[in-house]
Amino acid sequence: MKDFVITCSSTCDLTPFYLRKHNMYYVSYYYYLDNDKFFDDFYREHTVEDFYTKLKTSDSKTSQPDPEQYKNLWIKLIEQGNDILHIEMDSAISGAINSALIAKSMVEDEIKDAKIYVVDSLIASCGYGLLLDKVYDFKLKCNDIDKTYEYVNELKNNINVVFLVPNLEQLIKGGRLSKVAGGVAKILNIIPILHVCKDGKLESIKKARGINNAMDEIINLMKENIHSDDKVIISHTNCIDAAKTMCEKIKTNFNNIVFPDEYITNVGTVIGTHLGQGAVVISYVGDGRI
Repeated sequence: MKDFVITCSSTCDLTPFYLRKHNMYYVSYYYYLDNDKFFDDFYREHTVEDFYTKLKTSDSKTSQPDPEQYKNLWIKLIEQGNDILHIEMDSAISGAINSALIAKSMVEDEIKDAKIYVVDSLIASCGYGLLLDKVYDFKLKCNDIDKTYEYVNELKNNINVVFLVPNLEQLIKGGRLSKVAGGVAKILNIIPILHVCKDGKLESIKKARGINNAMDEIINLMKENIHSDDKVIISHTNCIDAAKTMCEKIKTNFNNIVFPDEYITNVGTVIGTHLGQGAVVISYVGDGRI
């Protein structure tokens, strides 16, 4: 049986160290600050602090990888004797899955025995990262690409990701929240809580007054369906203290939760462009999605 590798995109909100350690390969999205284009490169181009400072005053947008990026990566890995299991970010948030599928056809036209599976994760940010982490654990047990492909397509429906977003400026700028609603929320210190629902769309599910109450609301949501002996990963947009507070609340409420080695990570520049500074993202395994 041939070996296989897991590939992904830079929006998984893990770290380069994690990806290298677990032999995962990625393609990069892009972000724009005014007219300047940058790779979504785990903050190599800008530090976290510099990025969010520039984001406040810049016209910003993001774009997905092109098919050539996937093709070039996969051909290199296939020539090294590997099959490919590619897991892509949520198709309801990004069209990158289409680039990946185009690349799959291109590679298969060139290499007749190429075996490439492409999975739409229907999840984003550290939820996407948690899915990759769980799939890697499964790969270690069986190293069978067909069984792993079946596993990821079942598991993805049980990965939950919940966001609390105290800073509404980027949501307003991106058209995801009206200026009137955003203004009222700001005055009243209302913090929206969002999640990625079953079809991959971002949806507002709760509101709370103040960040501490918002965290408590997330704990209540988690209690509805969390596997309390499973993994949790937390990401944040330049607010490490808030992320650590959220972590302690989870540990207090769920005694058997497992935090992987790098369980608190930075939200990458692409998702960060849309959330703005101050957001905390929590991902966990549940019985379906809330």
